[in-house]
Amino acid sequence: MNRGTTQEPTRALAKAGKVVNALAEENDIGPVEITERCDIPRSSAYRILDGLANVGLVETSGDMSYSLSLDWLALADAARRSMTEWAGAPQLLRELTGETGVTSFLSVVDGEETVCVECARGHGVDALILRPVGTLPFHAGAAGRVALAYSAPEIVERYLAKAPFRGYNLNTLVTERALRADMEETHSRGYAFSDEDVTIGVCSVGVPLLADGSPYAVGSLSVGGFVDVVKPRRDEIAATLHTYANRLMAGWHR
Repeated sequence: MNRGTTQEPTRALAKAGKVVNALAEENDIGPVEITERCDIPRSSAYRILDGLANVGLVETSGDMSYSLSLDWLALADAARRSMTEWAGAPQLLRELTGETGVTSFLSVVDGEETVCVECARGHGVDALILRPVGTLPFHAGAAGRVALAYSAPEIVERYLAKAPFRGYNLNTLVTERALRADMEETHSRGYAFSDEDVTIGVCSVGVPLLADGSPYAVGSLSVGGFVDVVKPRRDEIAATLHTYANRLMAGWHR
């Protein structure tokens, strides 16, 4: 088997991964938009979408728009159950939500984004984008931005080289300059503050999860809720988050 043949399955999987990520960001989009977002040929987009639909991972509507199916939830639940290093997280997040009154999230770093693996619902949960198995890129939300701020220098440089990024709204930090300034501020105060940069009307506060003395985050602990609830209390909430982050990482093992 020649080198080109052995690399082809890897390329196909990489393209499929791009398509799945695009659908995770926004459902009910068509092949043309997927082609543009993923920078792949339209023929590849159709072939990947048909393949995902055939195995039940993608659903299509009558207007030829595609969405991820609920089958992903079963896969996500299986992945979450396998993460034994966070075994104590559900109870801890329930306590955190009880103390702060707002929704709390445990997210882990996966490539250049954070994936929510646990969530304890508080007030205003329906207004929040982040959900279990949901993702946030490094440039958005407290969970994502605190992970970027506490990433290794080579990861930071590689990520920021891709700026400007696509924003959720006009408040999203999308330029390299804005994100570098935010990273510096995050380190200075010890937490990231998301001021309606993902969802209008919603703020979030996030702290890094640091393991085994490393200065680089393996994840983030954050809370989110309506602006009038979270913003006036952000320093108080950040202090509470650090307390719970220390508790969580004390029992962390991999």
